[in-house]
Amino acid sequence: MPKGVNLKQRMLIGAASGAMLILGAPSFAQEAAEPVEKTEGEQKVLDVITVTGIKSSIENSLATKRESNSIIEAISAEDIGRLPDLSIADSLARLPGVTAQRVRGRSQQVSIRGLGPDFSLALLNGREVVSAGNNRGVEFDQFPSELVAKGIVYKSPDAQLAATGIAGAVDLRTVRPLNYNERKINVSGKYVLNDSGELNPDYEDTGYRLFGSYIDQNKDGTIGWSLAATQQSNPTHYTTRELKTNGGQTSIDDVTGLVYPSDNPRTGVVSREFERTSIAGALQFEPTDNWRTSIDAFYTDTEDAGIFRGVETPIASWSGASFDSATGSNGFADSATYTDVSPIVRTDTEGNTAEIWALGINTQYDVSDNLTLTLDLARSTLERNDIDYESYAGIGAARSGTLDTLKFNFDPDGEYSIDHDVDYTDSANVLLTDPGGWGQVGFIKEPKIEDELDQIRVEAEYFLNSGFISSVKAGAFSTQREKNFDSNEAFLRATDAFGNGLVLPRSAIRGITDSGSIGLDILAYDPASLIADGTYVVEPANGTRWTLEEDLMTYFAMANIDTQLGSVPMRGNFGFQYVDTTQESTGTLNFGANQFSQTVEDSYSNFLPSLNLNFEVTEDTFIRFAAAQTVTRPRLDQLAANQNLDSNPISCVSTDGDQLPDVLVTFDPPETVCFTQSGGNPFLQPYKSTAFDLAFEKYFDSTTALSVALFHKELSDWVVDRNTMIDGTQSLIAGGHGDFLAANPEVSQVRLSGPVNFAEGSITGIEATFRMNLDNILPPALEGFGFNASYTYADNGLETENGDELPIPGYSDTVWSGDFYYENYGWRARVSARYRSDFLSEVQNFDGSLAGAQALEETIVDLQVGYEWDSGKLEGLALNFEVFNLTDEPFATSNDTALDGVSYVSRHEQYGTTYNFTVSKSF
Repeated sequence: MPKGVNLKQRMLIGAASGAMLILGAPSFAQEAAEPVEKTEGEQKVLDVITVTGIKSSIENSLATKRESNSIIEAISAEDIGRLPDLSIADSLARLPGVTAQRVRGRSQQVSIRGLGPDFSLALLNGREVVSAGNNRGVEFDQFPSELVAKGIVYKSPDAQLAATGIAGAVDLRTVRPLNYNERKINVSGKYVLNDSGELNPDYEDTGYRLFGSYIDQNKDGTIGWSLAATQQSNPTHYTTRELKTNGGQTSIDDVTGLVYPSDNPRTGVVSREFERTSIAGALQFEPTDNWRTSIDAFYTDTEDAGIFRGVETPIASWSGASFDSATGSNGFADSATYTDVSPIVRTDTEGNTAEIWALGINTQYDVSDNLTLTLDLARSTLERNDIDYESYAGIGAARSGTLDTLKFNFDPDGEYSIDHDVDYTDSANVLLTDPGGWGQVGFIKEPKIEDELDQIRVEAEYFLNSGFISSVKAGAFSTQREKNFDSNEAFLRATDAFGNGLVLPRSAIRGITDSGSIGLDILAYDPASLIADGTYVVEPANGTRWTLEEDLMTYFAMANIDTQLGSVPMRGNFGFQYVDTTQESTGTLNFGANQFSQTVEDSYSNFLPSLNLNFEVTEDTFIRFAAAQTVTRPRLDQLAANQNLDSNPISCVSTDGDQLPDVLVTFDPPETVCFTQSGGNPFLQPYKSTAFDLAFEKYFDSTTALSVALFHKELSDWVVDRNTMIDGTQSLIAGGHGDFLAANPEVSQVRLSGPVNFAEGSITGIEATFRMNLDNILPPALEGFGFNASYTYADNGLETENGDELPIPGYSDTVWSGDFYYENYGWRARVSARYRSDFLSEVQNFDGSLAGAQALEETIVDLQVGYEWDSGKLEGLALNFEVFNLTDEPFATSNDTALDGVSYVSRHEQYGTTYNFTVSKSF
């Protein structure tokens, strides 16, 4: 191997060599496993008996799509399990119209047809489940890919679907043991390597992933059971640069006319260790032909521990630093130099632990050949504890130490470096202190989230012997949810012993960070003991607390169609849901220095019709049409009853000095009001959509198909931040203004500044997908090749009252994905790529809220190569080599700067490439 070739290059050369050997190997046709067909109501659902290859998974996915009455996309166990992605979100993101946002290097949340994570719901075996965050958007890394047999993305709903949103729903299905006809045992072990290296000295860059599953049935095939478990430790190391480049955080050099940063950049390295233990089990009973019962359970315990080590560099004039000069030709500077800078050395302990349980019981009884009754019970719970513990260090307190000169060198892609004079790796220079003079030496936040969701469903289906309608189904289901959030915040204050700085205990020092191309390494210390040993004084802060309870009662009825329209077979369904919703939020009402607890309740109902029609116009050629009205309930933090109440001294005054108004001077709403209110809005109504879909699908064979779909959604009641007038009676009474309100009832008209149902518009798009098995085209010597390709374009027509386009979280106007694969003679290889244009990402703030940031376009490339022995003593043994984020694509966001027409990267995160080597065995 030539000198100078690094680890990543060596591994890529090896992968390329293996791929070349595969492409040159002789081949023979490989038959796909046949799925078992079962009936659930009127729909045929295909589940896999044995997954034996890439082509088999494509066949199963296409069969699921073809047989569904709704417009869906599907991914089978082979796509998710045999060559597993780092998360299920990665696998889902390869489906048409589906994209994923990476969070800390892992694909975590998905968007469907340009609508972000909060506009779709996740189901587990058809049931709504809790979410691990403090909102509705599900973090898909809570579901291990190995434990999921199939994923279905619903783009058009039907009346019986347990939950959906205006974007759709993702249903993750676990194994059903009676769909197998023999005992199955699978085990695998994976070695994981992140090529970024150990950026923080106390975190490893290697990990592992273990998996085992057992599926069996009794001799009569009336009882089946399955148990699967996975345990993993996954490393992530990345550099992070937060330059802060919006108009209010940049300036223009009077001399050169160049734009340069002028706020408080945050730069450093992050290391995370994601550990997860998950178990899924199922038990099926079919003791008689007319009685079927299944019980499934899911448990996951995660610990996502990590640390950020880096610097904040206050370079704004208010910080005491001075801008010196900028270089460059035009637009954004190539470099900028600042003097008298007092960097704040940051060590942020970050992470969370989460425990999720989900249990479901379903029983069906055929009262007669025509009537089936179903009862379904489900419960899921979440307990999550986060930590964000900031510890500050620097040269001296309140800029009392040696001030530094910093030169920022800006690369067009946002990957800047920093030249500096002071050595921040020297323990004689880096002291525990308050370098910014903020009055604190750290901050700690330990949010706690609890989520409980219960669902009870009863339904009856009556099958008709003939006629236009094949069966009718009706029922009701109750969904009750309670989510609690408590931010648990505290300031960390210095003791008298600090002086201008406290020398770091030798026992806390771990080494030196590796900042790579940033060029600013710092001393690595562990602040874990500084609170317990009394180094820091803990002063509780006013945090954020809220509880939200939702009680939904849904009644539904649906007629299933299976008939002939002339000579054209037609199937589908039409029906409705009537959803009665009661929401209750408890939060904190702040009035001046006083805090009050308030509970706000609201109720509303929605009528949601739906229609799905499928016409087989010629053999294996379908035209599909769907129309539906759907809703998405607002984000939980938007509904929270956490509010600030203020009085207007121009309108009403306090004459006795208690800050409670007692005299009304003038009142002319909406311009002049007595009280204003800000924060959440417990009276928000759901986002609404009227959706239409038209699709064409042609199936050439079991693994080759073409589909084209047009979709249009009329959106209304979109939630935006605005000022509006509300009835503030409840808040005024809760805030101690009941007597004043009784004397002046008109002041109940309060101006609310916060989220309101306001905007409307549309989103329109087209999707095209082509899956092709090349065996019918290429000569026999090249048998085994194929490809999948999809493209989606969506146009955002959501507008403000001024006609300006309103950005939609998660919206990319262009999305494509594709993979090229080879499978023969036991060899399997696949190169996959997915692209999304720029989009409004949602980045979590320190307070747990979500902030929009315009993410730049990205293309993610993965490579997988493997071999499986299908005979002999090694039968069932497989080796796989996988490369994720092959091109080391960064996650970057951009802002418009102080100069019109000039934008620059505000956030840049480089995650590196992850390599997996897997050994698996099936019995």
